[in-house]
Amino acid sequence: MIRFYLSVLLLFVVSCSNVVASRVKAHKKSNTEVIKCPTMEEFQPIADSILAEGVRLYGYEKAAWMTSDSVRTHCKNLDDIGVSVVYEEGNVFTCIFSDEKEENVVFCGKGKLDALKRELQWSNEVRPLSGVEKEALNAKKKCIQKLSESYGDSIFNMPSANGSLNIDIIKRNEGYRLYILQGTALMGIIPYGNDYIVDYDNNFNITSFKRCHKGFLALPVESGKKVESSMHSHTPDNPYMSVTDVCTSLLYGRDLYGIQTFVVLSTYFTNGFMIQFSTEDMKINGFDVDFLKKVYGK
Repeated sequence: MIRFYLSVLLLFVVSCSNVVASRVKAHKKSNTEVIKCPTMEEFQPIADSILAEGVRLYGYEKAAWMTSDSVRTHCKNLDDIGVSVVYEEGNVFTCIFSDEKEENVVFCGKGKLDALKRELQWSNEVRPLSGVEKEALNAKKKCIQKLSESYGDSIFNMPSANGSLNIDIIKRNEGYRLYILQGTALMGIIPYGNDYIVDYDNNFNITSFKRCHKGFLALPVESGKKVESSMHSHTPDNPYMSVTDVCTSLLYGRDLYGIQTFVVLSTYFTNGFMIQFSTEDMKINGFDVDFLKKVYGK
């Protein structure tokens, strides 16, 4: 495994050394403060937290994806579909579609995280909404309403993505967290960016609004060719791989295109910091770019 990491890192250090140099040089011009890369002891808890939340978000998105595909084929009455929501119980992710009156479930899909990569358990039997489902639908409506009132002018669906904004609401002890990810119907790209994280307290007051990436990147994937790894860079205001990066890499990069390694180049740190996400062993590692260049003589 160590040999695998080193070979991948060598490829990226060689191919991206010019990018590293130009980005770090620009950062130094705009910021004279020396910001050291984190040590592995400092970085690993951060990486583990990002990975855990990113995989959790992936469960919400994957359940929504697969249920949305199944409902078109198996729902008994497509004319009576209202709204949808995803919720989590234990390690099972469930996506339901209500009727227009939001009284009954007309379609349901669910699965454990590992199983969602392969299959979905679905049901088209009409039944009343459970208490958990009513709460999840209510939370989604209130979160979106508050977001629209406070930040509606700050959120845009990117026309070039040819898709819609995907919204996930995750219940937390201190309230709720809303994620927005840019979806796409285009093949041959991984849609990074135009993503947001919004936190709420238990009364649905917004306590934090963050745009994860400044722009939108449709990272191309070459058709008909096996792609071993993928890379994009972050501006200094986004120092680490984001939770949404992890989710998008799994949804598109791994599940659609079979890519196993994803790299983010952070320019927040003076020397540059390379973050590697391996879907083979589900681990995030970080490396000082200057150190790598010295090791490989590049």
